[in-house]
Amino acid sequence: MSDTSKSNLQDFFAIKDGEMQSMERKEIKVNENLSFLLTRLDNRYYATSNTCTHYGAKLSESPMTSEGRVICKWHGACFDLKTGDIEDAPALDRLRTFDVSVRDGGVYVKISQEELENPRLLPKCVKHNPESKETVVILGGGASGSGAAQRLREEGFDGRIRIVSRENYYPIDRIKITKQLGIDNVNSILLRPKEFWDNLDIEFLLNTDVVNVDPKAKTVTLAQGQVWSFDHLILATGGWPRKFGWEGENLKNIFTIRTVDDNQKVSKGAFTKTTQRKPNLVVVGSSFIGMELVAAANEKANTTVIGQDRVPLANVLGPVVGDAMKRRHESKGVKFVLDAKVTGFKHKDSDTSAVGSVAVEGRDSVPADIVILAVGVAPQTSYLEKSGLPLAKDKSLLVDRYFKVQGSDSIYATGDIATFTNRLTGKQMRIEHWAHAENTGRTVATNIVKKKSVEFNFVPFFWTVLFGATLRYCGFAKSFDRVIVQGETSDIEKMSFVAYYTKNNNVLAISSYMKDPIVSHCAELLRLGKMPTASEIDSGVNPLEIPLIEI
Repeated sequence: MSDTSKSNLQDFFAIKDGEMQSMERKEIKVNENLSFLLTRLDNRYYATSNTCTHYGAKLSESPMTSEGRVICKWHGACFDLKTGDIEDAPALDRLRTFDVSVRDGGVYVKISQEELENPRLLPKCVKHNPESKETVVILGGGASGSGAAQRLREEGFDGRIRIVSRENYYPIDRIKITKQLGIDNVNSILLRPKEFWDNLDIEFLLNTDVVNVDPKAKTVTLAQGQVWSFDHLILATGGWPRKFGWEGENLKNIFTIRTVDDNQKVSKGAFTKTTQRKPNLVVVGSSFIGMELVAAANEKANTTVIGQDRVPLANVLGPVVGDAMKRRHESKGVKFVLDAKVTGFKHKDSDTSAVGSVAVEGRDSVPADIVILAVGVAPQTSYLEKSGLPLAKDKSLLVDRYFKVQGSDSIYATGDIATFTNRLTGKQMRIEHWAHAENTGRTVATNIVKKKSVEFNFVPFFWTVLFGATLRYCGFAKSFDRVIVQGETSDIEKMSFVAYYTKNNNVLAISSYMKDPIVSHCAELLRLGKMPTASEIDSGVNPLEIPLIEI
């Protein structure tokens, strides 16, 4: 992809040479609205755009390593300030870079207004070479599959790339599905327009399921009967919402939510105003998705969360943080029925086809005009049952450090369906995070092109927005023996804290609420192996004061 026009370039005086020390950076304002980032590393100056290409956070206010790796304070996207290249999801586009010269005691940067107004730079990619006989087939058109496809072209793969997706649209920003009800136009949440994929000669077959994979023949069979051959296969089919076969589960206005169609059914069908009162919306499940959904629907409905845990999110965030999130939701009018077991769904007296309440063991039924089941997702791998590929107990695939499926020389698994060994803990895990899906897809693509050269070396980073405030989390703690909470968790209006999740004195994960950039900084400390211990944090060590120096 070519850069935008460099017309009207001007030599802009930034600073006097020597004003900045090595490992320093500074936002340089060109005028009231435009600026760029100047960084000095190893006594050399580098200039880039100053906003993260994901959602626009200022990189001058985000953590940076001694090697010039900057970590966005909002969502953990990482960039190389020397080249502008992406080093960690969820960003899709690289930073724009500008030429720098030092002369007459000053530091000058070649800029144009056009470039400053468009800080995102599309990746440099090759296109399909018709003479190439190599084919990569990707099953799944989500974050992982699309990330792999783009990275293949970035890395110079000029063979055929074919993507099969069961959804009827191009890759979307899926996290918006549960954070924003009422998505009327799918184009508003596309990761890339159709023209982007067409320009890279990436083929999509939409609204199509895969029914079988034959590893020996190197073929995939589609629901319509077509058989595709592959040289490399990427399994990126993600997760699918769980159901438990409850009585009445098929009543009208009971939904799971995973796709744009699901989102539209909830917002258009269930929220169509037929009475003067707000509808009663019940979310079954007190995980992140459940908490996001009631926050998104709260203005349109009377919202209730039914959860099996005593405190929502406690298994991930601990009881103190979980209770803080619960109280904040309650302050907005959300009701909770916790430590509860759903036994089924009852129909309305006036309409036996539609849900009217949720039955809870040992409790009164909870009135419901709308029910959303948010009880987790399961790996979407049913098409592999006859493949002979080894499936774990949860139906995910075991992969090596390159995310190649165990026992295969040409098949990879990514994102939600891949179980891998965490390099920090040595434990096997499966992660259902958006950025993780992107990163695994990119890693696999690089290894296909470079023949198994890159190990997966990313720290999980997750975020959620609840009633306009953001909770961030990095690392992974499947279990922990202690949570160190610092900050205000009692006063809802002043809530701001960081929590450290520890086991055997090691900090495995960190969460924060209104406390940027602590999580981004700690994510890099975890990657570098420099995260302080629980004892050190108890003694007053502040992770933000530990420099991010590459070992």
